Amino acid sequence: MSPAPPMSDFSTALPSKTAPSVPGVAAGGFLDRIAAFRHSLNLPSPGSWEGLHREMKSVQPTNFMVEGAKFDLTSVLSQNFTVMHSFSWGSAQYPPSYHFGTMYASGKMMMHGQIDDQGGLQARAHYNWAVPPAPAAATEPFDPTKPVDEQNVMPEVPRQASTSKVTGHFSPAAGQNMVQLEHDHLGSDYSINVKAINPNPFDKTPSWGRPGTSSTTGVYQLAYLQSLTPTISVGSELVYQRMAPESEETALSYAFRYAPESTSPVPPPSTLPMGMPSPFPPVDPKAASQVFTSIYSPATGLLHSSYWRRVSQRLEVCAELQLLMTAAGKMGPGRREGLASVGFKLDTINSTIRAMVDTTGRLSAILEERIVGGIAFQLSGELDYAKGGGGQGRVGIGFVMEA
Repeated sequence: MSPAPPMSDFSTALPSKTAPSVPGVAAGGFLDRIAAFRHSLNLPSPGSWEGLHREMKSVQPTNFMVEGAKFDLTSVLSQNFTVMHSFSWGSAQYPPSYHFGTMYASGKMMMHGQIDDQGGLQARAHYNWAVPPAPAAATEPFDPTKPVDEQNVMPEVPRQASTSKVTGHFSPAAGQNMVQLEHDHLGSDYSINVKAINPNPFDKTPSWGRPGTSSTTGVYQLAYLQSLTPTISVGSELVYQRMAPESEETALSYAFRYAPESTSPVPPPSTLPMGMPSPFPPVDPKAASQVFTSIYSPATGLLHSSYWRRVSQRLEVCAELQLLMTAAGKMGPGRREGLASVGFKLDTINSTIRAMVDTTGRLSAILEERIVGGIAFQLSGELDYAKGGGGQGRVGIGFVMEA
């Protein structure tokens, strides 16, 4: 008896058949070609929707003001665990308060909780589903004689991330509790943000609804940003708001962001002594040195625009414009209001100064002085000339210590 032929012989002896046409294969090849084309463009990440005005917000003193007196103490117990104490008093708007907070952070997870002396609790947690690898350290110092493309001051930062977030605010007072669910996905050249605030899919039935059914209440937001060119990004945000079963509102906003490439690197400060290392954070020579951002909501008639520019490694300036334009209708006459402001941020060796003035006559400034490592002193002031009697002002003093 002759031995059986190997399996490969059976496969070659059978007649060949043409593979059936699968629509998904062709569609997959088309999508792959689009993905390859987008990858070849090497478009930058547009960032998140909430970070559209991030450069301007880092310059203005609004988010750093202190009213009355404030003392912050931070204790770093380990690489992942931190304890915080905050005391504030002397404010004309808020009573004296004490806040105790803790934070745990690891490679993929971050949890932060804070409770005050009135029993109010704030908590938030982040989980990173796609943690990018840490960028390599910079290997070459800044060389002002080299062009921008040859500089290697800052390493390339990975541009993709996917983070789920949960935030909660709970107060002893009724009607002041809030729960927010959010997912932020940052792609190589796009970003998607999904958010739900106080979602309730089983609320009571509205008057026009069918008896025995439920309704969904809450605030739901969906935002998308896309880079079209290395300098231009556009996007849109859809907000569906239904705080009560009887009422609902929908608003659509459009965003535009222009960040031209830097034509020349930002030189280091020339006021440092010879051989002294720069105490200022390094600046990526390939990063944009000016950014223009604008968001317009036709439903509310609100236009919010900002311009930011890095003049040098120490000095940043910004301008902000807010316009409210509504037409006359059943709700009343139309409105035409506007507010403009300009500000700057100046870094010295041991301090940071932020100042701003707007068209209503309000002038605000804050000075942060770093005394020694881990200890800083803050002094802020604001004067509002629009309020009669020569204007009204407020002063704040802050002390920050990290141990």
